[in-house]
Amino acid sequence: MGINLMKKRLRNSLTLSGAVLALAIAVPALAQYRDSGPGYDNRGYNNQYYTGPGYYGGPGQIGWGAYDRNHRWRGARWWHKHNIQWFYATHPGWAIMDSSWLDEDGDYDNNNNWHDAYWWHQNDPDFFYSNHPTWVSWNPNWINQDGAYDDQHNWHYGEWWYNQNPNWVNTNHPNWVRQHENWVSHTELQDHREAMRENWAATNRANQQQIEQQNQQNRNNQQAAREQQNQLNRNEQAARQQENEANRNQQNRNEQAAREQQNQQNRNEQAAREQQNQQNRNEQQAAREQQNQQNRNEQAAREQQHQQNRNEQAAREQQNQQNRNQQQAAREQQNQQNRDQQAARQQQNEQNRQQQQAAHEQNQQNRQQEHQQDRQATHDQQSSRQQPEANKQANADHQGHGNKN
Repeated sequence: MGINLMKKRLRNSLTLSGAVLALAIAVPALAQYRDSGPGYDNRGYNNQYYTGPGYYGGPGQIGWGAYDRNHRWRGARWWHKHNIQWFYATHPGWAIMDSSWLDEDGDYDNNNNWHDAYWWHQNDPDFFYSNHPTWVSWNPNWINQDGAYDDQHNWHYGEWWYNQNPNWVNTNHPNWVRQHENWVSHTELQDHREAMRENWAATNRANQQQIEQQNQQNRNNQQAAREQQNQLNRNEQAARQQENEANRNQQNRNEQAAREQQNQQNRNEQAAREQQNQQNRNEQQAAREQQNQQNRNEQAAREQQHQQNRNEQAAREQQNQQNRNQQQAAREQQNQQNRDQQAARQQQNEQNRQQQQAAHEQNQQNRQQEHQQDRQATHDQQSSRQQPEANKQANADHQGHGNKN
């Protein structure tokens, strides 16, 4: 079993080294696409540009990258940052381009085969959560599917819940128990990869001895070639890392110097703005003071004019009062004269009324006298007319009386 494991690891190392070598050979042909290009974004984490051999491929070229839905070319680093699930679902081989991805995004099984976090979640979730619990952030659904929060809002994997309260798990999450029967039997191992190693060993044990015998010589030769190539690759990798580190340091220094220069320029501009602002404030203050003084002078002039107007108004009031007094005296005098004239007219009218009354009474007396005279005349006239008649009647009566006798 140990020989088979060694052979497997050597074969995987050869495959990985061969891929790295092929990529290293492809770098010069694709270098022209590392820095720029229409529709091409070669920025990685923290918006840093990758200008060294750690990036491969360009639009229309053989390399590690693909077009997005807008048909814009995106390199492997961009896909790893923005859509890591698609990255490992469609191009898991891209993981070898950055050693940090192999350390952070997956793990090796006991046969030295590297698998990404999605594979581990599918095939050995107990190992997933025991050794790499931070991988749960790769898929938001895993939080709800694989565990739950306690009263203090601390999240725990389902196995923890089963060890704490199996009845609660059976009641609330029975599917956890169906998917992980080893929780019930407590058969899980400290190294969860050991169980897989036994399964793989049982499957391959029959063929391993024959393969070992047939390929021993090839392995020795390949091992020597791999060691040589690995050493070369390590040297090149160290040189690239050193170059990248030097480039990053130089770039950081350049950026730092540029920032310092920009900051100094900003400070100078700020000082100039402050000086200009102070000058503007002084000019505005002087203008305001001048305007205020002018306003005060105008206010004083207005006050003087108002005082003069008030004096003139007082003089007019005094003159008006004098005029009113004179007019009042004249009106009083005129009114007294009118009253005197009215009294004289009334006296004259009274005298006239008395005279008219006396005349009226005289006229009335005269009319009465005339009326009395008229009645007397009328009576006398009637008496003169009635006398002959009376005489005739008297004579007649006398005659008649005589006849009777």
